[in-house]
Parts: sequence; structure tokens; C-alpha cells
Amino acid sequence: MKCILVGDQAVGKTTLAALFQTRKYNKNYNPMLDDIMKKTIKHNSHKIQFNLWDCSNTNLYDLVRPYMYHDTDVVLVCYSVDNKISLNNTGTKWIPEIKKYLPGIPFILVGLKSDLQFEKDSVTENEAKIVAQRFHAQTNIFSSALNNYNINLLFSTAIQISLNNQTPYTLNYLNADQK
Repeated sequence: MKCILVGDQAVGKTTLAALFQTRKYNKNYNPMLDDIMKKTIKHNSHKIQFNLWDCSNTNLYDLVRPYMYHDTDVVLVCYSVDNKISLNNTGTKWIPEIKKYLPGIPFILVGLKSDLQFEKDSVTENEAKIVAQRFHAQTNIFSSALNNYNINLLFSTAIQISLNNQTPYTLNYLNADQK
């Protein structure tokens, strides 16, 4: 199962990906252009090879990044709870990009760094919910890699949404599990 992370620079995507892989918070991880974190996850009665792609977000890679989208099952569109501009950019850049290159593929709006949600001028859950509804996200989840808040919920939701959508790629993962 392929899941990609997209969003502005420094919103916490790479820290989330590193936590997913190692189960440890690591704020000093240095990402590559297309870091792929692989993990076998048991979900209900299936073992699923879950591949999490941390897509680079710099303008330099705007032309290259869409090539990484091939065979994606679900997308995590990320923003930082302490950065309203990053939430705005989900609607002006990231969601239009995934809808262009991944029509019909479900996505989750993900508020990272939720441990900062009580800081001045942070994104509220209601503001995020409005954006999620406006752009037809499957759901909106606030999470924190630092506190390990809603991390399991985020990935189990991504898997379930992907299984419910059943792209040809998702079905291949399930069929491989039965062999």
C-alpha cells in the first residue's frame, strides 16, 4: 500500500515519517528527495506492506514530485497547526496538485504539531474542518509526533480509507497477503 505525504516545508512531515518507521521521535532526521519508509502492519486479518513516501516540497522539485505519485493509494495532505499559511497552502497548492495527478485517490487533511495548538494564532480544529469539507477530504486529523498523539489513528485511518477505496494497487497488496 502506498501512502504519500505532501505539504509545505517544515510542517513536520519528515518527523512523522521517521516516527512511523522507528517509533521514536527524531527532530534531526535529514530527508532525501523521496524518502520511503516501509513497514509491515497488521490491520484486521491482513498483513499489509505499508510504504510511506515523504515527498519533497521545495519549488525545485515541483516538476519531479508528480512522478512519485504513481500507484498511490492514499495521500496525507499535511500542514502545521502553528502555521495558518501552511493550512491555506493545502487548498491553493497541495490539494489541487493531488487532484490533478491523482484523480479519485482519497486524501486525509493532517494537522501536524498539534502539541502547539494552543499557541497564539494557531489553526483551530474548526478551521481545519472547514478546509477538509471544502475540498472533500476523507477526514481531518490533528496529530503530534512529539507526543505520539493520534499517530496510530492516523495510519489506521489511512489504511482503512485505502482499503475502502480499493484501487487496483490496494487489491494487489491484499492479494499478495493471501499467497
